[in-house]
Amino acid sequence: MSSANTMTGRLGKFVVGDNPNEDLIARTTQWAVNPTLASSNEWGDSDSAGYTNRSSGRRDATFTAEGKYDTSDIVYDIFAPGDIAQSTLWMAYQEDPAIAIYWDFPRALNSEFSMTVNIDTEEVIGWTSSWGADGIFYRPGQENAPVRTMPE
Repeated sequence: MSSANTMTGRLGKFVVGDNPNEDLIARTTQWAVNPTLASSNEWGDSDSAGYTNRSSGRRDATFTAEGKYDTSDIVYDIFAPGDIAQSTLWMAYQEDPAIAIYWDFPRALNSEFSMTVNIDTEEVIGWTSSWGADGIFYRPGQENAPVRTMPE
């Protein structure tokens, strides 16, 4: 078996705003998305024979993004905790970058932003941010998802 059908993160991108080329976050190093259930129902009844019944409740998703500080595109001037913005997390096939898929958040709440400065090792300054869906969100290829354009 080969890696022919795999995807790397090399062409991943993070956009905060509705203009993909202007709102592309520079020097993003990684992002992670976590779709979850915000709630579920659990119960037992006369027909469950002592077992638990479950049904899903509200859907939810959170995501994090990380990157390196860029003096020409200062990330803490773009978003801060409490900001709500459209956000898109991009993936693309290395063999054909025109085939791009994305997680789309028409509204996402930035809940946390942090920076790490290491004086001892003089590492490039890093930042992290945490977000949560504010309403509907779309997984890659989901029906009725907004059409987005991959930033260059």
